[in-house]
Amino acid sequence: MTKSLAEFKRFLEKSSPALSEHEKKLANLMLVAFDEIAAVGTAGGRRGKVLAKLIVDKGEKAPTALEIVNDEGGANELPIVRITKVEVENFRGFTDKHTFEFKNPYTFVYGPNGTGKSSLCEALEFGLLASIHEAESKRIPVLDYIRNATSRKAAKPVLYGETAEDQVVEVKADPRIFEFCFIEKNRIDGFARVAANTPSAQQGRLAALFGLEEFNTFATQFNESLGSYLAELVGKKGKELAERAKSLAAHQAILASLPEKTKIVETRGAALLAKHPECKDLEEVKVALAGPEGNGGKRKANNVEIGRLQNLKPATVPGTPGVLDVTENLLRLFKEKAEAEELVNQYKDQLSLRDLYAAMLRNRDRFGNECPACASDLYRDGRLAVPIDPYSNAKEKLEQFDAALKAEERIMEIRETIDVHWQDLLSNIAKLPASAAAIEFDRAPEITSFSTEASEVKNSAGIEVFLRTVPGKQELLQALMDAAVTHNEKVEQSVAAIKTLEDANLLISKDLEEIVAIATLVAANAKSNSDATQAIEKFNRENEELISEAEAEKPGVDRSLCYSVAYEALRAKLLAYNAELPLALSADLNEKTLKFYNEINKNDHPSDRLKSLRLPTAVGEKIEIEFQSGPPCDALQVLSEGHIRCLGLAILLAKITRDCLPFLIFDDVVNSIDDEHRSAIIDLILNPEEVGNRQLIVTTHGEDFVKRLENAVPMKKYNETVTRIDFLVPLAAKKITVKLDSPRHYLMVATRSYEDGHTRDSLSYIRKAFEDVLNRLWKKIANRKLSAQVNVGMRGPGEPDLMSLATGLHQFLGRKEVTVFQEAIPYLGEMLGYGERHQIEWNYLNKGTHEEDRAEEFDAAIVRRMLETVSKLDEAIGAPQA
Repeated sequence: MTKSLAEFKRFLEKSSPALSEHEKKLANLMLVAFDEIAAVGTAGGRRGKVLAKLIVDKGEKAPTALEIVNDEGGANELPIVRITKVEVENFRGFTDKHTFEFKNPYTFVYGPNGTGKSSLCEALEFGLLASIHEAESKRIPVLDYIRNATSRKAAKPVLYGETAEDQVVEVKADPRIFEFCFIEKNRIDGFARVAANTPSAQQGRLAALFGLEEFNTFATQFNESLGSYLAELVGKKGKELAERAKSLAAHQAILASLPEKTKIVETRGAALLAKHPECKDLEEVKVALAGPEGNGGKRKANNVEIGRLQNLKPATVPGTPGVLDVTENLLRLFKEKAEAEELVNQYKDQLSLRDLYAAMLRNRDRFGNECPACASDLYRDGRLAVPIDPYSNAKEKLEQFDAALKAEERIMEIRETIDVHWQDLLSNIAKLPASAAAIEFDRAPEITSFSTEASEVKNSAGIEVFLRTVPGKQELLQALMDAAVTHNEKVEQSVAAIKTLEDANLLISKDLEEIVAIATLVAANAKSNSDATQAIEKFNRENEELISEAEAEKPGVDRSLCYSVAYEALRAKLLAYNAELPLALSADLNEKTLKFYNEINKNDHPSDRLKSLRLPTAVGEKIEIEFQSGPPCDALQVLSEGHIRCLGLAILLAKITRDCLPFLIFDDVVNSIDDEHRSAIIDLILNPEEVGNRQLIVTTHGEDFVKRLENAVPMKKYNETVTRIDFLVPLAAKKITVKLDSPRHYLMVATRSYEDGHTRDSLSYIRKAFEDVLNRLWKKIANRKLSAQVNVGMRGPGEPDLMSLATGLHQFLGRKEVTVFQEAIPYLGEMLGYGERHQIEWNYLNKGTHEEDRAEEFDAAIVRRMLETVSKLDEAIGAPQA
């Protein structure tokens, strides 16, 4: 059974209570033909056509109760806590029989691409899940997929496991339990490769990560509706009838619309009659408004009154206040003019002395205290000696002459002003008789006489005389004003009355138009009803046989309609289930995912580490992260592809540890991760507190990675911890070749070389082991938040000199404030040759590494001691620290 089918069955089990009868019948049809349906998609409506044919052929007899064969879950009587071995023969690349035993907690499988690692992983996958992800993604039947290309045979692998009671039993496939025991490279790649960042794309990422890509494809590849595909198979006579009946569509639409149209006409007629309650019907309304001949009634009466009112014209009369104000102003000017003339007359005879007085003042300094006229002293002993000081007198006279001159100029201005204002006043007074006549003022003769008097004035004196009579005319002028106001009020009222009558006529015109429109609609509706009825009756007579045949098809059409409705409902439920499935699987993983992600990125810059992480909990939500500084953001938008891969791995590891799965199989996963993160991943997956406390099977084609994996395990625990499997490149026929127990652990290889008498080779691996141990020690110091500032020497670009690094670490651990890894100090000192006269160890390490002629052999005892020292150093840095 494929993963997609298994997940579809889980969906049906969960949704069963909410499924209608036809949804259950459709689900049963889909279960029977699942492979056929899953093999096609929406392109060209292929899946819709397959389902439509199933419904037509088998839909009537489909059972109404769900028939789900539950062939998964609870397959093993006792829980399996570890895998012990797998036997394969005629499976994928395996022709001969091979037995792979997983004796230790960790199994490291190495081999170049194409040597058979994937065949081993797929054997484990098939044994645990009864399906293979790669086969499903390529839509290849699993038995065809596992068939060996050489023998042309296919045999299922046999997998054995151990229960909690230490019983070794044959493992039965159980996808529900073992699904997440696998972390495949393709899952990580699938999570990172989606280019779009839409909610549906993010849901697709999670589906790929959780191994649901095939089910996601299956669930999303249903056509939106089956209606058109079912119509091609069912109701052909009905379809033909419908095609012919298209000609009646307009007539049927007309008949269908007539009740509404009739109701509209009746409503409009009732509304019009409500406005004229004195009339019994619309004809009476028409006569009342326009008369029997259309030229009388209320409309004609209104027009006559409008003509009468339009003959009234408004009158304009110069205001009394204006005449009186101008008169008062002119009289004030006449008075000012008389006063100025009197002042000018007082000095008229003396103005000729102006120049004399001015000359006296100009010569005052020359004459001094003498009178300019008689040469007499003006002042004696500080007192005036003459009757009048001629200079003071001259100054006073000049000031008086200036005032007289200004008065003379003002007289000219007043004359001009009086002339202008008089002409304006005269013009206004001249208009009064006409205004009085227009409003039929009863004292019009007095107004005319007053205007005549004004027009007969000939000179300034006459103007002043006339102006003095104007205040006596105030009562007459006010009476004229009051009469004009009364007249204009009547005119204004006539304007409003005309507007009222015109508005009434406008309403009359609209009512008459409405009467015509209602009559037109009644006639049109009657004609439409007659024409449509005749056309339909004629069609029914001509197609009587086809109508009968279409009627006989209706049960099948109704059944198809029920299935069509059920299909859309079932599809909507399936899409909702598919969208929520990754969310359910990722629930409660935030804390562990955040922890694992930061551990994978522990060697990155601190700003790249996360402060918070939240996986989506509802459809459409995004993976939200928050860096050490900055606001929350969309993880898949801001992270690089490499960090997205790390995030995918962290999510899977979080689920595995949260679900407490007993074993974990990595299929070339680490090769999807950037090089700079691999060391941190090694530390993470081998950490016994989390991931590393379960059985691990790791496959990789990275030779350096598997070597780093092995050397991360202390030599003391290696034999009881690690199983090593190597897939070799075949030299002859294309046949899988396996080599067991060929470790790459430097100390293990050094020990074997020493035991085999290969002293130089042993020294070479001792040096590599020493380099690896020092690097791990340095990282562990840094991981304990210590300031591991180690002074090292470098001979050139590249890695630090080995002796310089060892010396720096030895000095660092010897500080008083450093309390960790103290057990390592004596072994570091021994390797550095402290206490020895000659540093034999460094000489051996350097000489044993390089290929050169040597006159003397290496001392085996020294080599053994160095091997033991590095082994004890390896053990010391692996010991728990307080």
